[in-house]
Amino acid sequence: MVPSSAKWCKVVGKVCCLVLVLTASWAQAQGVSVAPSRILLDGNTKSATIFLSNRSNEAETYRISLAYFTMEENGTLVRADSLATAMANFGGEVLRYSPRRVVIPAGSSQTVRLLVRRPRDRNVDDQEFRAHLSVTSVPTVPRLQEIEAEYPEVDGETQFMARPVASVETLVPIVVRFGHPEAQLSVASGGVIEDGPSGHPAVTFSLNRTGDRSLYGNLTVTHIDPMGNESQVYYGRGIAVYTPNPRRVFTLTPPIEGLNLNSGRIVVDYQETPDGGGNLRSRVEINPSQLSQR
Repeated sequence: MVPSSAKWCKVVGKVCCLVLVLTASWAQAQGVSVAPSRILLDGNTKSATIFLSNRSNEAETYRISLAYFTMEENGTLVRADSLATAMANFGGEVLRYSPRRVVIPAGSSQTVRLLVRRPRDRNVDDQEFRAHLSVTSVPTVPRLQEIEAEYPEVDGETQFMARPVASVETLVPIVVRFGHPEAQLSVASGGVIEDGPSGHPAVTFSLNRTGDRSLYGNLTVTHIDPMGNESQVYYGRGIAVYTPNPRRVFTLTPPIEGLNLNSGRIVVDYQETPDGGGNLRSRVEINPSQLSQR
């Protein structure tokens, strides 16, 4: 039996309302707290434990999986397609994890166990593998009958009420290294562009990477005026350049309004951190006045 036009429109309206909430309310969901926020597994550490904490007031279900991302030159992470998967060493074949799905009561925690498994069918010495652990909340979607019962018709008209139903994904970078993969680091001297991302002058340069492993460290950009006064243009922790990318390009606008980048000099300093598994450092000075004279 085909429903009447009026009734069919009401049903479709309710379903569409629910779908919009599902796709547009990512920022409204109560997420899960994950620790640690990054994991390095090398020859000395072949397993790790990740702690998930449910911060909401209700029991939540989470789906756990491995996700693969490539990094664009500006640092944006993009889910890998089949072509990118063939070009990069992703960690699916060397990582095992458990459980795959958990229900965590309100205010409680759950552990996820990671284990490195060395492939037997090929040599992986001095190689790096990457992945992200994806922790995705599984929303409880109300049935259409429940919505109809909760919001009945009044004077022959359907009452609409949006119920937040959201799914949020939390990602934890995982790096697995066999042997001692090496890398080389350099900061390519850039310059100052007058029309930056916000319409103001900005510093531009790149972190260059070669070798068999990723870079991970802290980046400091400092402006030193002709009188020797220092102003911090940028400070970032956990700045990565993932394989196989040869470089990561930065364009940074100073947080200090009116700072004259074309006067004095700019120091760019990148230092790997021990938790990144390296100790490389590169430091370069940019002199905009000398660049403009070339």
